[in-house]
Amino acid sequence: MSKQAQFMDVSTYRRALDTSFVHRYSHGEDEWSWDIGMAKAARVFLEALGPTPDQHILDVGVGRARDASEFILAGHRVTGLDIVENSSWPLLRKRWGERLSLVCSALQDWQPPAGEVFDGVLDNGCFHHQHPDEWSRYLANIRQYARPGALIGLNVFGVDASNPEPGWREMDNQRQGYFFTEQGVRDTLEAFGFTWQDLVVIERQHGEAVYLLALVRT
Repeated sequence: MSKQAQFMDVSTYRRALDTSFVHRYSHGEDEWSWDIGMAKAARVFLEALGPTPDQHILDVGVGRARDASEFILAGHRVTGLDIVENSSWPLLRKRWGERLSLVCSALQDWQPPAGEVFDGVLDNGCFHHQHPDEWSRYLANIRQYARPGALIGLNVFGVDASNPEPGWREMDNQRQGYFFTEQGVRDTLEAFGFTWQDLVVIERQHGEAVYLLALVRT
């Protein structure tokens, strides 16, 4: 799809996302849960977060909590959001107790408990699936929920040999994915008021495909 692709309306697209992710989790097709590039992105984010213990991290798109579990083992607390709950959540709650809070909600709809702010926010592969009409609200909520100076990591699809032009690509079950250039993701985040820190190019497990991990601060 091109950058000018016509999206369905927001509510219809949200339902399509819900249906897609429920299907993928229930059929064991959630390849992102073991994607080596996404795992690397979480480790890079954790290293950039620094040595301060017991930081509170918001994990957007927590899934099966691969990243969240790594953060907890490093001594941090995690609130994990996802638009669908999967079968691993009861065991995760039992395993991690108060160190992990799991919430079934879209970031755009969620409000943290009063007074709660986060020391870091990682979105490891969700932002690039959001309806373009929700980008502003999505990024505004990340800024709102993070303390001043907090580390924000957004890991997105990067252009590659198969998708050389930035823009939308049609994916399974009516999902869409936006592929960014390095300058494009920087321009997008700076336009929403984030302070640029770094960008890390990470190989995906599919051919020459890459992720772009943008590290910014509030």
